[in-house]
Amino acid sequence: MQQTVVTIDPSVCHAKLKSDKTLCGLAYFDDQISQKGIVLESLEYFRLMTFFKNYNYEGPSDILLIYLWVVSAHMIKTIENDQDQQAAAKKLDEIAREAIPTRSGDKKNFLGGLLKETPGETDKIQGYLKGLKDILAKEIIARFYKDGKRTFEAKFWTGIAKRKFMGLSYTGL
Repeated sequence: MQQTVVTIDPSVCHAKLKSDKTLCGLAYFDDQISQKGIVLESLEYFRLMTFFKNYNYEGPSDILLIYLWVVSAHMIKTIENDQDQQAAAKKLDEIAREAIPTRSGDKKNFLGGLLKETPGETDKIQGYLKGLKDILAKEIIARFYKDGKRTFEAKFWTGIAKRKFMGLSYTGL
């Protein structure tokens, strides 16, 4: 019996949603529909991308996807044992409200040099990333829980979230 080996090129997973605007080197989407779109796109590729150690990013939208993938993994690991939807939502809400390290030299900033320091835009990037984390938290809760109970699919997401994408891990503050 001959086995077929399927290889997936991570370059096919570059951001479909592009933005002409940038903020500290990240793609900036100023309307809620586009913000939700990039979050949904990150979740669409999340399970696939955790298997890659390298990712050749092509622009600000790809860097934003990297950020969202690492935050997604952290959020999923945080609620992996929660059977109660309200308790899980509360934990993810706390993560969404955490301040984001924006200095490239900060050890807690897992994006390192990908996040460019731009004087005067610290508050704006904080608000923007907190907003994206809030949308992400709501989407994860919607995928993990139906009618207040944990779905069977959540088991697979938590198993995959244990893998580190590009060796990056979210450290929070």
